[in-house]
Amino acid sequence: MEIEAVPEPSEALLVAHRSGEPHAFRELVSRYRRPVYGYLVRCSVSEADRDDLFQEIFIKIHQRAHQYDASRPLHPWLFTVVANTVRTYQRKERVRRIFVRPPEEHDSESIADGAPDGEALFAAKETKSWLERAIRALPVPQREALVLATIEKLPLQDIASALDMPLSTVKTHVRRARLRLIEAYERRTRARHD
Repeated sequence: MEIEAVPEPSEALLVAHRSGEPHAFRELVSRYRRPVYGYLVRCSVSEADRDDLFQEIFIKIHQRAHQYDASRPLHPWLFTVVANTVRTYQRKERVRRIFVRPPEEHDSESIADGAPDGEALFAAKETKSWLERAIRALPVPQREALVLATIEKLPLQDIASALDMPLSTVKTHVRRARLRLIEAYERRTRARHD
């Protein structure tokens, strides 16, 4: 009987990377690829900039690995780096938009062909696309807190630490973001039925 290998916790991977283990950082990047990309998308990082920002984030994680306290969970520490990098990117983008007016970017999502239930698939994709736009339209503090709480599933205390905000402020941002989304969804539903 073959015993299945238990994957190393992410914390151990960063510690192993600090110790010079050659494959540890590659595994860490692999584990966090999807959540970090998801965060970049939901925080309105342009598609053209996502790969560069993703690389910048993991370069910073590599450079700051010695600052990580291995007795604490890695996820909040890592997303502190992610959130701060995205904030810096957004500040630079605001300045760039003031001085350089780029052509408008269009969101081109294609609809899957050949699906057995095309109408349901279309409705689901349309709702998903609407929700992504609605999340991107939230004020930045609300968007950051909501994404970390509901998509990354970080505890509110860890979000407060990652975003350098009081816990009560994080709770307020998450609550307000949810209320805005609910109200927007109700308006959308009423408009579609009228």
